[in-house]
Amino acid sequence: MSYVQGEVWWGPAPHKSDPAYRPWLIVSDSSHPFGSVESIVVGMPTQQHPEGIPVPDDAWIQGGSKTRAYISPWYVTTIKERDLDDQQGLLSQSLVREAIESLHQYMPAPDG
Repeated sequence: MSYVQGEVWWGPAPHKSDPAYRPWLIVSDSSHPFGSVESIVVGMPTQQHPEGIPVPDDAWIQGGSKTRAYISPWYVTTIKERDLDDQQGLLSQSLVREAIESLHQYMPAPDG
């Protein structure tokens, strides 16, 4: 099963001392070379951090969050789709575009 850019799924949170789960926003699309088995995702905490992108209630096209959610575009990883187990919803294309543009700001191409 291929997941769709903009979907929010629960999956494992790496770099935690205890096993933990969190929501992840899928930012990759069908051009991902292994798109049938994994996705590039960014974390969605409920804690506000500087540079975090707030997720307004009306940005949820499907599903939603009972707690205020934020997108952390610097918290990026690749997750095997078999490890995603509960879809939380789908976010608007404009908010997904904002998250991807913010992610690109953290990795500018070298000069020359």
